[in-house]
Amino acid sequence: MSQLPLPEDLKNRLLAAGVKDNASLYAALDADPNLRAVYQDWLFNSVIHAFADTKDREELLALSEQVPLLTSQDFISTVQKGIDRALNAGDYETAEALRQRLDALKEIQAMKAYDRQPPLARAVIAFVQAAHEEAARQIFEKYKDLLDSDEAEEMLAQEFEAEDEKARSFLRRRGEMLHDLRNHS
Repeated sequence: MSQLPLPEDLKNRLLAAGVKDNASLYAALDADPNLRAVYQDWLFNSVIHAFADTKDREELLALSEQVPLLTSQDFISTVQKGIDRALNAGDYETAEALRQRLDALKEIQAMKAYDRQPPLARAVIAFVQAAHEEAARQIFEKYKDLLDSDEAEEMLAQEFEAEDEKARSFLRRRGEMLHDLRNHS
């Protein structure tokens, strides 16, 4: 996917401000609030159009790598508002196309957040999210060097929150399971 094209007037303003790379871009935007506002408006509008034009998950992932703004909560909220407007206008085809892209974008956002986690956190998350107890046992064996630790038990007990009693009960059972697996390994 190619870079987002700058309009000539914005390109000329950036060149006049001495922009040659990302560092000089950020310096110029910090120095001129008006330039920052114009640049951010252009970026947001360009990203919305590029987002709507993506054809598949790979293009969406590439765009999110090129423009990190894509995975921001502001952008996601704006797309949701666009979906709501399309639904209110009876444009179900546009709403569905945007919803599918938004769902894929949320998956990419979650994947990126997961990838930023340290190995211990990723192992505990995998253990907790295992579909059933046998899968959780397999994950314990796979990541035993990480999960067979006091830190893993503490993380599961302290870092995971549940909104309802069913989820809290599930987390308690997984915590007990981790404790038992550690004591019997």
